[in-house]
Amino acid sequence: MSEVVKRKPGRPRNEDRIPQKLNLQIPEAFTALYEPCRYKVFYGGRGGAKSWQFADALIVLGWQKVLRILCTRELQRSIRDSVHKLLRDRIRMLGLDSEYEITDTEIRGRNGTQFIFTGLKHNATEIKSMEGIDIVWVEEAERTSHESWSILIPTIRKKDSEIWVSMNVRNKMDDSYQRFVINPPTGALVKKVGWRDNPWFPDVLMTEMLDLKKKDYEEYLHVWEGEIKAFADGAYYKQQLVDARAEGRITQVPYDPLLKVHTVWDLGIGDSTAIWFAQLTRGETRVIDYYEMSGEGLAHYAKVLQNKPYVYGQHHAPHDIRVRELGSGKSRLEQAQALGINFDIVPNIPIDDGIAAVRASFPLCWFDAVKCARGLDCLANYHREWDEDRLDWRMRPEHDYSSHAADAFRYLAVGLKLKPVYKDPPKLEFSNEPGLWMR
Repeated sequence: MSEVVKRKPGRPRNEDRIPQKLNLQIPEAFTALYEPCRYKVFYGGRGGAKSWQFADALIVLGWQKVLRILCTRELQRSIRDSVHKLLRDRIRMLGLDSEYEITDTEIRGRNGTQFIFTGLKHNATEIKSMEGIDIVWVEEAERTSHESWSILIPTIRKKDSEIWVSMNVRNKMDDSYQRFVINPPTGALVKKVGWRDNPWFPDVLMTEMLDLKKKDYEEYLHVWEGEIKAFADGAYYKQQLVDARAEGRITQVPYDPLLKVHTVWDLGIGDSTAIWFAQLTRGETRVIDYYEMSGEGLAHYAKVLQNKPYVYGQHHAPHDIRVRELGSGKSRLEQAQALGINFDIVPNIPIDDGIAAVRASFPLCWFDAVKCARGLDCLANYHREWDEDRLDWRMRPEHDYSSHAADAFRYLAVGLKLKPVYKDPPKLEFSNEPGLWMR
């Protein structure tokens, strides 16, 4: 128990907003929830009481003033997937039963405050049509996609409206983490909170936390301390990357002007295009560079190639580069040829076979740690899709930000036909036995 740092519950700076008759204790880390701010972002590990404190603050503010509050998350198949039950339980805990009417699908205050519950991913039209939202609470925001944020944020446009974000940390390339932690909006309140900020952190969780700390320190840091996880759950290439780092193959890999540079592409339609740059030598694949961009045409990528100081060999692209676009009537293969890029088409094989080819060829690969940093992060987070219904991994990859780099790298293994070869010729052993001149 010595590791628990008990924070004394504090009071918000504007205490007049909290009626004295309400027996409400607010941990110091969460007092800012009661101050006006467009974005309130709280992230970290488990046990920090983020959900409880968000619920308490919304209940109290909705009691004091008529508010229209949207409670949402990326996936919500039914009201059971929402924070409805949490809010109901906290209303009773705070002794505000008489101030709120709770039905099976919504919560209404006696003063007119309204809590609405819906999911983001499958309700784009409903979200777009919502008017007069004062506060939106996005729970488990680590799973919220770029597309969902692009729809939600412009919808919350009422004067003095607020966007509340609570999330655990999954990986640093999650859109919510990039959007609110790495590149937060101007004036946003962004706070990392954890179990130390929870004055009521229970002994049972302390025991679980310390057990995990002994068994798997890296997992402990991720789960309880809110540290970034090096690999996504279900990552395809975790062991290959661990071995590459341990063997010193993720390092500085300079460009060799005596070797041609081969490129392998994943061409995005409406999303990212990824390009790996590799040089082949006896027994080695030197991956010297990586580039990724979205929203650009082939002319942009042709210019990227021209601006790099490389002498090029083959350019490889997937089979769908032959598909003709409806607008121009030309395939991207033809458009690339007009720009001076002549592609070889990578054989179209099943994804599982391509993943196996990557794993087999990985021991040959050396990566430039700086120029390939983004691509390596994508490979570390390329993972199987999770089935929410069966609570098990599906036998196919999740399509997310990591897919483009991983697909391109799969084409690298297949298109360049990377195969293990001897780094040095085998030694010949000679024998004096009659008839045996070489063994």
